[in-house]
Amino acid sequence: MYLVLRYQPQNQPETAEAPVTEGETEVAILAVNDMHANIDLFPKFAAMVDSLRAIYPDLLLFSAGDNRTGNPVNDQYNPVNYPMITLMNETGFDLCAVGNHEWDADIDNLRNDIERANFPFLCANVFIPDGLNLGIKPFVTFEHQGVKMAVVGMIEVRHDGIPGAHPKNLTKVSFKRAQEVLPQYRYLRDQNDVVILLSHCGVEDDMELAQSNPWLDAIIGGHSHTLIEHPTETNGVLVTQSGSHLKYATFVKLRVKNHKVVGKKAIVLNVNAVRREKAEIKKMVTEFNDAPSLNEAIAIAKTRFENPEELGCMLTDAIREVSEADFAFQNTGGVRVPSLKKGPITVKDVYSIDPFNNEIVVFQMTGQQLKRFVTNTYKKNGGYPSYVSGMTYKVEDDGKHINVFLTPDHGNFGKDKIYKVAMNSYMASTVIIESIDDGQSMFMTSEEMLIEFLKKHKEVDYQGVTRTR
Repeated sequence: MYLVLRYQPQNQPETAEAPVTEGETEVAILAVNDMHANIDLFPKFAAMVDSLRAIYPDLLLFSAGDNRTGNPVNDQYNPVNYPMITLMNETGFDLCAVGNHEWDADIDNLRNDIERANFPFLCANVFIPDGLNLGIKPFVTFEHQGVKMAVVGMIEVRHDGIPGAHPKNLTKVSFKRAQEVLPQYRYLRDQNDVVILLSHCGVEDDMELAQSNPWLDAIIGGHSHTLIEHPTETNGVLVTQSGSHLKYATFVKLRVKNHKVVGKKAIVLNVNAVRREKAEIKKMVTEFNDAPSLNEAIAIAKTRFENPEELGCMLTDAIREVSEADFAFQNTGGVRVPSLKKGPITVKDVYSIDPFNNEIVVFQMTGQQLKRFVTNTYKKNGGYPSYVSGMTYKVEDDGKHINVFLTPDHGNFGKDKIYKVAMNSYMASTVIIESIDDGQSMFMTSEEMLIEFLKKHKEVDYQGVTRTR
């Protein structure tokens, strides 16, 4: 999870936009990223797009990936992700990068998304075997208003060699880092007037890519949820990113003359500030939101959940109780909402908190193995403790050595004792685990366990609960 929410390049004064001169062509692009199925803002966004198209009839509309995951109305729909693809089609998207959350469903569901979409999905650093027929393109070239354009797609790749998605969904494909692959497309510069990287790599990687690939005209980015409020050029490359959840969009204008970009400008637009809604899109969103099974209230929150840790404590309590484990763990990135209001908790809330449908796995571990597991989860989370139930624990990290101190809720901790430890299948697949057995699937997802837990307890109060430090 990235903590950067806003980014302002340093020591780069904003320059005034020069007027378009004779012989120049202005290419207009509206870009968003990490929409995460926030369909409720689509009526305003579609109205914004229509307003811009009234001025710029040839407006291009790009997404830098992660269209899905974050709204149960979309993620639990049958077929999965149908609302988002439908709304993107209706709004007239032209291109989309493949984000890590595009892989949250299995390969067949991703293929269905690509087949339903009226726009290409781009990713040049995924390697797909012959016969898989996934339909992802590394890049596209096209002529737009007489301007030859090339757009290349890239996705973030972590140190373990895959994007941030469940490994079980990535077994048939492989990846290389964008820094290794992008230079192979340098030849596109010689064949096109405009070359754009549509990146789902995150702002830090995008800045690095701009420094090492000055032949690009622009990087339209996503993944880190960064709002670059005043986009400017890095090493001659315009770098943009529009936050997340469709709250903002970035409007890019490139001026081209004699087969060369001679001017670049980008401004951030506030989607929430749009006063009008497009009626046709509003009707579609209302119909998608009419989901009685998701709107069922299953418990009451007696107080507001103020932060993800309080939600993570509730989720791990549910996992531990239903699985009858001694301890339960949840990775921090698996809790997807920052807070939850006081009052009724609905099924939709549950799938908003944890949208991944990961099954729960229970391992038998000795106390010593458990300590190493907690250390490994801390490392995997980038220096953040995982959420836990059944204990509290403290991590001491001086930058060279990591020590963990575990305090069970009941009894004394013993390094030779055998404990039942529950976690979701994502953690089981991505964290280094030493255990007595190979783990036993409970054949229930964490969401199903949380629903059962809430229905049983009827009221919950986790305000101020913290179990790690």
